[in-house]
Amino acid sequence: MVKKQLPEIRKRLSDVLLQNRTLMEVSIEEQFAPVNRSPLEAERRLQIHGEDRGTIENQLLIQTFGRDDVTGKLLILGAPGAGKTTALLGLAEQLVMGALAQPKTVIPVLFELSTWREDSQSIEQWLTEQLYELHGGNRKAKLYEQWVDRQVLLPLLDGLDELGLERQQKCTQKINEFARHYPQLVVCCRSKEFETVGMKLGNLNGAVCLQPLSDSQIQEYLRHVGSDLWNAIQTVPAMQKFMQPTEEGDPGLLRIPLFLSLAAQVYDPRSPFASEAELLGRYVDRRLSKEVRESDRREDLKKKIWAYRTVEQEPNCTETERYLSWLARQLQQRNQIEILIEYIQPDWIEAPRLLRRNRLIVRLIVGLIDILILGQDVLINALFAGLFAGLIFRLSNIDPAEFFRVSMSQDARRETSRKLRNGLIVGLVFGMVGLNGLIVGLIFRLSNIDPVESFRVSMSQDVRRETLRELKNGLIAGLTYGLILGLLGLIGGLSSGRDGIIFGLSRLIDGLIFGLIVGLIVELIGGLKQNLKIRSRPNQGIQNSLQSMLWTSALSYPAGVILAMSSPLISWASTEQAWDRLLDAAIANFPDFLLPGLLMALLIGINFGGGIACIQHVCLRFVLWQNNIAPWNMAQFLNYCTDRRILQRNGGRYRFLHRELLDYFANLRA
Repeated sequence: MVKKQLPEIRKRLSDVLLQNRTLMEVSIEEQFAPVNRSPLEAERRLQIHGEDRGTIENQLLIQTFGRDDVTGKLLILGAPGAGKTTALLGLAEQLVMGALAQPKTVIPVLFELSTWREDSQSIEQWLTEQLYELHGGNRKAKLYEQWVDRQVLLPLLDGLDELGLERQQKCTQKINEFARHYPQLVVCCRSKEFETVGMKLGNLNGAVCLQPLSDSQIQEYLRHVGSDLWNAIQTVPAMQKFMQPTEEGDPGLLRIPLFLSLAAQVYDPRSPFASEAELLGRYVDRRLSKEVRESDRREDLKKKIWAYRTVEQEPNCTETERYLSWLARQLQQRNQIEILIEYIQPDWIEAPRLLRRNRLIVRLIVGLIDILILGQDVLINALFAGLFAGLIFRLSNIDPAEFFRVSMSQDARRETSRKLRNGLIVGLVFGMVGLNGLIVGLIFRLSNIDPVESFRVSMSQDVRRETLRELKNGLIAGLTYGLILGLLGLIGGLSSGRDGIIFGLSRLIDGLIFGLIVGLIVELIGGLKQNLKIRSRPNQGIQNSLQSMLWTSALSYPAGVILAMSSPLISWASTEQAWDRLLDAAIANFPDFLLPGLLMALLIGINFGGGIACIQHVCLRFVLWQNNIAPWNMAQFLNYCTDRRILQRNGGRYRFLHRELLDYFANLRA
């Protein structure tokens, strides 16, 4: 893992360090209040070594991390854009190089605190879950748990400020509990958000704050990059104001490394920028302008693969900003920083009308596929039963006294009409997919896309226990559902005399067999499926769901043939034929069951092996594309934004190059 991390860290550094950013030196200042240390106590401890390190300008962060009084428990603070993540990545690079030089010491790993979802989850549990999520591994071996228990893992935690105020308080408390007994830990957070929470990380030993750039640092950087901005800072009042602190006490915009770097690239003496948002907008406009795109292709001749073959095929600036604005809003609302195409969910649709349209399209497609496979007779019987069940279900909670009045109130009429309408819809949908069994309740669980990415083949004790539990649940659910189906058939046959009773009993047995087999298959698949941890390409989860659907269909084929044979065999048995004749008939007609068995297996694969996730995903992408919310080829677009240095990519994951860019697009309404 250590070897694997180094190129990833360097890739992120090369993405984050914009044009010539490596020439910029940033000072750090030690602070005592954030970690509940007294300046007098710190001074006494530092004077033991014969020097005053209270001011550590130009001192490397790795030196502060390794000091005897800090012992690897450090908090990094700074203003937005001050370079906190860059500093953390630089520290991670040095720590990884040290771990490679001295194996069997510590294992530095970067973590994003934005993924801390459960307030009750300890940091130890969260760290191990994140390691399995990001790097895979055999849970049976409990390797990552051993790393934490033996304290060889060195967690580098970024983005404490991205949790929101309330959750940041809870997470800070959990970090304090963890740091009380853990020897090495680095946490990164924005200064203002850390102060707003009002909690200290008292179990850390040191804190540093990245300082605003001095005049000499700004002048030296601008001289290296060849910008005329320094002359403008000295002579143009509009630029001079960005060197002064704001009314809120924040550093001047041009004293922040990120914004100074952007300003050096986009400054135009004829039209100076007037705010942070305008500066970010100028950067985005420049990166998306046709002239710069054409220039980049001419200058970077070594790059053989671009997201789009020609500049003309690339989306225009307005479209790109609209798509990115939508993505940024969804990430911000969910406190997320990474974009995974396969995890775009229906609730990312902001318009309720479009959300309803998406759900209707998915339900119709799923229902039609099942009906086409199950047959026309199933459709007719299911629709009638479904309509009846839907109406009863929807009208069950209406006040009977109000319902049976001759003159109902307007509210009661409206409520009853709504219930009848919803009952008809629910009944139709339930009837289309519910009565013959493969996806009862599925239509009502289509709110989120849950890719079936892979299956566990390791029969560890935990997996065996879980699989047996799922099989037991499947047995109970399948028999229950089959019993319901069979009783419906039996009730229908009681009104037709002796032949009808025989037919009803055959339906009962048929339903039990059907429910048993399908229930076992479905629950077994549910027990074995797991999410893919490492994503090397965009939308890998949906692609793997398609493969899982095919594998599930193939593995379910024998059961599909048995299901196809069960109904005819029961019908033949009801005619009181001898068992030897029954067996001969089954063998003689066996080829006739192969195609129905294949269709049944395909139905199982679609509904329970990952096909539903694929259908949901395609329908969602279609609705987003038709309404100009997102491009059809999302991966190509995100790769294009990576080319434009707005996003950065790691395998199948994307993120905005800077948190400030995410905030800018989230506040941008195209």
